[in-house]
Amino acid sequence: MVAVLTAALIFSIAIDMLCYSYDYLVKWLRILQGGRIMQRLDMGHSRYEQIAFDIAQRIVRGEYSVGQKLSGRSLLAGTYNVSPETIRRSIALLQNIGVVQSITGSGIVIKSSTLAQEFLNEYNERLEIIRQRNRINELLNQRRHLDIELEKELSNLLEFAFQKSSILQQIEEVILPSTSWLVGQTIAKSNIRSLTGATIIAINRKGEEVFSPPADMILEGNDTLILVGTTGFKERVKTIIKEKPKDNV
Repeated sequence: MVAVLTAALIFSIAIDMLCYSYDYLVKWLRILQGGRIMQRLDMGHSRYEQIAFDIAQRIVRGEYSVGQKLSGRSLLAGTYNVSPETIRRSIALLQNIGVVQSITGSGIVIKSSTLAQEFLNEYNERLEIIRQRNRINELLNQRRHLDIELEKELSNLLEFAFQKSSILQQIEEVILPSTSWLVGQTIAKSNIRSLTGATIIAINRKGEEVFSPPADMILEGNDTLILVGTTGFKERVKTIIKEKPKDNV
C-alpha cells in the first residue's frame, strides 16, 4: 500500500514537471502563430524579398546612390534570373517603405539610403526570429519524442510499483479471540513477529487505538490487532492465534 502511494506520487510529480515547460512553449508559439507577427515572420524566404534585400544592400554599400535610376524591370529580371512580375513585387516592396520610387516614364529612382538600412535591419531581425522559431519547433519535436519515451518509462515504473506492492508490506486487521493462547501474553513474549513476519503497529481495544504499542503491552481478548507484513501474513497470524507453536511452548 505504501509502495503504491509512493509510486503514484512520483508519477504525479513527474507528469507535472513534464507538462509545465512544454505547455509554456506551446502556449507561446500559439500566441505567436495566431497574430500578425507570424504573418510577418513568414516573409523573408520569398525570392522577391531576397531581391529587395539585395537591392537595399547595394544602396547602403553605395553601389546605387540616391537619385540614381535603376535598370528597367526587364533588365533586372534578367540580372536576377526571375520573371518581371517578381521584380515588380520587389520594387513595390521597396517603394512601399520609401527606399525607391517608380516613376512612369522615368523608371525606378533611388530615394533613401537611410530607409534602405532600416529595411535591412528589420529584415535581418525577422530572419533571426524565424531562425529561433524554427529552433524552438525543432526542440519541441524532440521534446514530444522524449515525452513519449518518458511516459512509457513512468508507466512501467508505476506498473512495477503495483507489482512490487504484492510482495512488499501490506496492512491487515485481525481480531484476537478471548480463547486464544495469546491472551495474557505480552507482545514480546507472543513472538508474533518472528513466527509470522508481521509487526503489530496498533491495537484497537474497546474502541480506542493504541499506536506503536510497547513490547510489554499485554494482549487481551477481542483486541483488534493491526499488523503490517508481506503477502500471506494474515493467514499465518490466524494460524498462530488458534494454536500455540510447539517451539513456543
